[in-house]
Amino acid sequence: MPIKTDDPAALEKLDAKLNACIKLQETMKAVNAIVRSNRSDEEKRTLIMNKHHISAESIDDLLHPKQSWQKPGFPGYALTNNNAEIRRLKARIAAVYNYQKEVEKVEETGEMPEFIFAGGRIVDNVPENRIQIFFDSKPEAEIRTRLKQNGFRWSPSNSAWQSFRSVHSLNWAKREFKVEETV
Repeated sequence: MPIKTDDPAALEKLDAKLNACIKLQETMKAVNAIVRSNRSDEEKRTLIMNKHHISAESIDDLLHPKQSWQKPGFPGYALTNNNAEIRRLKARIAAVYNYQKEVEKVEETGEMPEFIFAGGRIVDNVPENRIQIFFDSKPEAEIRTRLKQNGFRWSPSNSAWQSFRSVHSLNWAKREFKVEETV
């Protein structure tokens, strides 16, 4: 299940996921060092079972891969992919942390970034994690089509066209409606 940015427990969930990936990375590196050492297969098997709690079948697959072209141990791509996931999670944790700081700032001041254009306004609704466009009257069919093509949907409960909050959505809306002044 994906971890949403506006989830109050997002940082804890992402941190737990990051710690699991870091632990897996360390385990794979340590097991590869053991597998590629000069010890006997029985010593390697015992050492891996005792230190890393890996099942006997998995150890056999690591020591003697089924395919002739595979090297013993965890494949290089597994370490590379896991390392990429660690980097991605660290970046995501930073993004969620920044989002939570923005929410706190908006809640303290009570002001959300707002951009006025002829015929309406664009609101960067940080607490709801949405970019909202409020029109003074119903927009023409052509404008509604362009809104839909760019990820905006009508929200009857908010009486606004809205999209998930992103730099792309905000910049598109500013360009599309020729925003000039900032409030």
